[in-house]
Amino acid sequence: MTRTESAGKKCQTMIRILLLEDNAEYLEAISRLIGRHDDLQIVFRSQQVQDLTVLDEVNPDIAILDIDLPGIDGIRCAEYISGHMPDTGILMLTVFEDDDKIFRSILAGAHGYLLKKDDPDRIIEAIRSIHNGESIINGRIARRVLDYIARKDMLVKSEMERFNLTAREQEILERIIEGIPHKVIADRCG
Repeated sequence: MTRTESAGKKCQTMIRILLLEDNAEYLEAISRLIGRHDDLQIVFRSQQVQDLTVLDEVNPDIAILDIDLPGIDGIRCAEYISGHMPDTGILMLTVFEDDDKIFRSILAGAHGYLLKKDDPDRIIEAIRSIHNGESIINGRIARRVLDYIARKDMLVKSEMERFNLTAREQEILERIIEGIPHKVIADRCG
């Protein structure tokens, strides 16, 4: 390769991916999708996790998690990854659109939330965006989150207590909704 050719090529960083998905067919499909991209590499994949410490050995750049996993669920995995591997980006990739799972995922440290029915190109875009410090969320989910925030002032105290959010969790959630990268939020919140 000549100097001109090498100067024209982007230096690609390999993005190491941990993939947890309980549906064998979808696990295979998403693995094939990721495998078609030279800058993405699956370093660990499984249909379940029984011991969270196995994730420490992998140390991925991105963790793609389904919520409804046998054994330890995806939200608990996200909490663990956030606490033990703060540089790992977390993408929830699931079928669930209910408020409880959305907010629990965000509070657990998810940097993105997409639905399995989202376009495959959007999933690849999300992996790369999260790796670059951005957050990605499905449009329908974003609308639900924004509607919730917009109603926030009208909600009675009992509604807020339903989610058991502390003032600190509410502050962090608001900053996530604003699109502020997690590392910046961590710096601002100490």
